[in-house]
Amino acid sequence: MFLDWLFPIYHLPELLRGAAVTLETSAAAFLFSFFLGMLFAIVRFHKKPLVLYPIVTAFVEVFRNTPLLVQLFFIYFGFPQFGIMLSPMQAGMLGLVANSASYYSEILRGGIQSIPKGQWEAADCLGLSRPQVFTRIICPQVIRDTFPSITNQMVLVIFGTSVLSILDVKELTQVASILNSQSFRSMEIFTFVMLLYYGVTTLALAVCRFCYRRWFAAKTERR
Repeated sequence: MFLDWLFPIYHLPELLRGAAVTLETSAAAFLFSFFLGMLFAIVRFHKKPLVLYPIVTAFVEVFRNTPLLVQLFFIYFGFPQFGIMLSPMQAGMLGLVANSASYYSEILRGGIQSIPKGQWEAADCLGLSRPQVFTRIICPQVIRDTFPSITNQMVLVIFGTSVLSILDVKELTQVASILNSQSFRSMEIFTFVMLLYYGVTTLALAVCRFCYRRWFAAKTERR
């Protein structure tokens, strides 16, 4: 069997552009899903407002217990029946954010529930408002305690971007599929793709480790 490693090297600029789209999409999906997941976690923890609680709960349960691919098809092909036309990137981002936010919701809700009740009571005695209690006392501890799970879900978001290739989003997997259909050099192309995904996740994890050491490691050691 003859392997032509020059082919993926020759097309490396295209693969790198696809990797850049993967990285940008992953970063945006992570930020939006984390913020949305935090809001969902707060609603589910306090069970307020009463109008939103059942809606948020149903959303989280549905998106945690159905495949991402089906969710993307539901959004991209289903929404147009209601007059909502989305581009492949918009539909893909919406699906990724919704899926990941449902998982972040449960991760962060578990972190909130782990905070001792005495801390809430002490904050109330100090006269802090609920937003102040959450932003200054509860949220930093929740992020610190759930940081490994947050990081793991972030990696899953990166991997999830590969599913967007089914919608013709020109991320790394889609670019590789196009090159493969043109050359049938599957082994060479997807070896490079695996290496590029490894590089993207390694970079993301390095940033996460830096952030953890910068803001949380010392506080964890003092506990």
